[in-house]
Amino acid sequence: MDVPKDQLSTLLDHGLYSSAQMLVLYGDSLFREKEYRRAIVKFKIATCHSALGENRAALAEMEGIPSKSRNLEMNLMMAKLYRNSRHTRAAIGCFKECLRNCPYIIEAIAALAELGVSAKDIISLFPQTPNRSGRPPSIILIQVAGCRLDIDIQFPGSFMSNSLMSSLLAMQRYVEAQCCIASNDYKGGLELFSELLQHFQTTSTYYLKWPSILSSSSMLKLMIQINQYLGRFSLNHLIDKVKAVIGKNDEAILDFETVRSIDPYVVTYMDEYAMLLKLKSDHSKLNKLVHDLLNIDPTKPEVFVALSVLWEKKDERGALSYAEKSIRIDERHVAGYIMKGNLYLSMNRPEAAVIAYRGAQELRPDLRSYQGLVRSYLALSKIKEALYAAREAMKAMPQSAKALKLVGDVHASNTSGREKGMHGYSAKKFYESALRLEPGFLGAALALAELHVMEGRNGDAVSLLGDI
Repeated sequence: MDVPKDQLSTLLDHGLYSSAQMLVLYGDSLFREKEYRRAIVKFKIATCHSALGENRAALAEMEGIPSKSRNLEMNLMMAKLYRNSRHTRAAIGCFKECLRNCPYIIEAIAALAELGVSAKDIISLFPQTPNRSGRPPSIILIQVAGCRLDIDIQFPGSFMSNSLMSSLLAMQRYVEAQCCIASNDYKGGLELFSELLQHFQTTSTYYLKWPSILSSSSMLKLMIQINQYLGRFSLNHLIDKVKAVIGKNDEAILDFETVRSIDPYVVTYMDEYAMLLKLKSDHSKLNKLVHDLLNIDPTKPEVFVALSVLWEKKDERGALSYAEKSIRIDERHVAGYIMKGNLYLSMNRPEAAVIAYRGAQELRPDLRSYQGLVRSYLALSKIKEALYAAREAMKAMPQSAKALKLVGDVHASNTSGREKGMHGYSAKKFYESALRLEPGFLGAALALAELHVMEGRNGDAVSLLGDI
């Protein structure tokens, strides 16, 4: 803002330098206030475009906001828009800016891990020491258990510094866990998440060692409850998702039921739960889950995937339309692509299934998309492509018994022609490796037993299954 020159000159001529400086600062603040209001208007317009699925228009509005005028929420939205538009480098830059402002942005950490940023690079964005005021930053949890909370509490010195360092260490472990999951190291991710669950219990106990603080601040009690509930809830929920992906179905179902008992209004990952219920043929629970989700929020992509699961056997075309609608709502919803691929396979359309599974892999490769690709290529009699996809899975998940079995399945399917003996031998070796890695793995045991029977070794088959 231009300050009136005559007023400024008068103040300077009379030696009122402080007043002149204040006049300049006042003008500057008015200008910045105007810019901030303009930024808010643009942000609201962009939010409306985004809600309508008009990402390009939303991004144009957001790019019109000067970088100095963007707050944390604006940077987070820009990161999401860039990511949806496949502008990976720009998305990474915006997510990093979010973490520079506050290291507790859970959503930004998970996104950076999925975009291939290393744990070391993400952790380097965190403050290594308390800030100048000596106070920890506000704890901000975004979209955890459906809530957004901002907590900023004044702590005494030693308590503050200990709690800050404890929180930062926990966030570092969280980053490492998310990077493990993003790189398909599910075992390492589960171990780190379990360690974090223990941290939340220990941290709550640590807070309770300060009775003087409790008596002076009732908000601390609330923080402890939030720490226990949201922290443990969100970690348990992530663990449920991982178990579902790696095939620990019974454990995942029990954990999902626990999550629903804690918060019956949760929607996140409930489509994964629906898929597990379908595998267990638990139709009554599946029906109730879908009914509950429709009453909670019928606009979420998870709801339409769950509807697709429910209608799969009744109306495949209707189920397919639900899966496609989940993707229209959120183009990055992996479960929608997985369900779409499954439906195309059951409809004997393996070419379309390949496209759906590849779509899931582009977003976040996991065991299910590899399994779907292998089944699709085998249905098309494309053995080389199936073997390549299976080996990709084994390379991405070297400690996964299910990935090893997948390679064995491809070899076992190719037991005809001149190379029958070689493929049978290779299949046997991969099934045995899978059983060594995961003793009691029923899928590998049954596949290996079938090979024994085909080769006339019925006794070996009976002995193998008797040990499971």
